[in-house]
Formats: sequence, C-alpha cells, structure tokens
Amino acid sequence: MYVVTGATGRTGSAVANYLLDNGQPVRVIGRNLERLTSFVRKGAEPFISEPTDEARLSEAFSGAEAVYVMLQPNYIITSNDFRTYQKSVINAITSALEQAEVKNVVSLSSWGADKEKDTGPVTGLHLLEQRLNQIEQLNVLHLRSGYFMENLLSQIKNLLFHDVARGPFLPDVQFPMISTRDIGRIAGEAMLKGNYQGRQIRELHGSCNLSMSEAVVLIGKAIDKPNLSYIQQTEEEAREEMRMDGFSEHIIGLVLETTRALNTKHIRMLEQRSFENTTPTSFETFINEVFIPQYEKEAQI
Repeated sequence: MYVVTGATGRTGSAVANYLLDNGQPVRVIGRNLERLTSFVRKGAEPFISEPTDEARLSEAFSGAEAVYVMLQPNYIITSNDFRTYQKSVINAITSALEQAEVKNVVSLSSWGADKEKDTGPVTGLHLLEQRLNQIEQLNVLHLRSGYFMENLLSQIKNLLFHDVARGPFLPDVQFPMISTRDIGRIAGEAMLKGNYQGRQIRELHGSCNLSMSEAVVLIGKAIDKPNLSYIQQTEEEAREEMRMDGFSEHIIGLVLETTRALNTKHIRMLEQRSFENTTPTSFETFINEVFIPQYEKEAQI
C-alpha cells in the first residue's frame, strides 16, 4: 500500500494518479470525501483526516510501503500564526510516521529549504526536512522543486480584467519553472523503486529557467495577446491586493518575505542545471495543456 497526503492538491493528485495508473494499491488522504471521488473511481482507498490529526494519520500510514508527505500550501487566509499551524502539521506527520513505523518517505520540499529563516512559508519546509531526518531508520527523499508553472494560473484574473500580468517579483529574476505533473511522476517512481537510502535531497529544476517577463510574453503569444507584458507591483500595491482578497496581515507579511527572498536570490537553487535535475514538461506544453484550458474556462465565466 502506498499512501499519499494532500491527495487533492496539485502534486498530491499527480503522485496518486501516477501510482494508480501503474496498478498500485493507493490510500489517498484528504479532508473531504467528495473531492477524493476521482481517485476512488480508479481504485484508491479514501481516508479522511485533518493534516494536524496525529492519531488519524498514524492509522492512515499503517502498513504503508512508502508515504508521500507535504505541507499543504493552502493558506488559512485569516490566520495570525501560520508558522504555528505549519509546526502542528509537521508534528502530526512525523509522530504518525514513527507510530506507524513507516520506513520510506518521499517529501515535497522546495528550493530555499536549505535556509533556516527569511523565506516566508518555505521556512516550514526547512523544518519538515529537519524533523524527518531525525526519525531513526527512516529512508527519506526530499524533493526540492523549483517554481510551479501552475502558480501562473493566478494571473488569469489580471489578464481578463486588466489585460496585463502583475506581481511583486522583479521582472528579470530567473525562476526554475517546473510542472507539478513532473513532480508527481518523480515522487511516484521513487516510491515504487525505493531507490533512496538514509537522508537524500534531490533538486528539481523543471524544464527551463524563465523570468516573469519572459513567461508572460510566451503566454501572450499563445492566447493571441502579443503585446502582453508583466508589471512589477510595489510591496504596498501587492499588500493591498491581498487585503482585498481577504488575506490577514500576518499571511501577507509571510508572502512578501518569500517575494523578497526570491528577488534577492536568498532563495536559489544550489546545483547547476543538469540532465538529472531537468524535467520533461516544457513551458509551452504547460501553456497549451493547462493554462489555456483554464484561461478559456474562466473567460466564459
């Protein structure tokens, strides 16, 4: 049995589908049974648990050949203590792994997880890595992935209403762009093969490095907006936009801390791009297969 936490998220669903498509028994963990229905139809066993419920997670992890763990990135937008929430999830996951005597784990980490502070929510992934490394007899592979291509889907609203992409990132800072489907495949393969021992880190650079300006130009060409451009917001402009979306000042502060870490390259890849850390899904494939369908769906709405 292979167990996937955060199964309804972007990477968790990719892991679960990869394992199911390869005929493996899979237990998918989520908060809502209805959202797990697509996996159940493919033969998965659903398991309902909050990410902070140590007892339920221990039950879910019981008998697992390998477990995919992650800190679910969805912010509690009104939270005033997100770091404490992250720590409670980490405590529940690590204690449950120990109680269930799990031997093999693949964890979703991030570029920047080598840093102890000043990285916003990524700091939680640093702590997750450290805590997993402390579990005796556990084989753990940390996947330090680059910038999700899917994060650019949040720009669709700007394109539809303002005919421009905008955000607080510097327009020319290069991001290692990766598709979440590639993360899912790599995690699933590692879980099946068990080809990692002790504590290992694998950087995933994605298929290419692109700045926000370069990414937006490519998107513009694909959606027949050849003059589409990216505009950098000031921190106060970004802060006000997040306020309007209902985020607490605490969460906004953490998001902007991550922004500053990326703009100053405090968050950066440690390895040079190579065949081993480059993944196959191109940015153009992402645009055609993911971005455009979502763009067209939201345009109709």
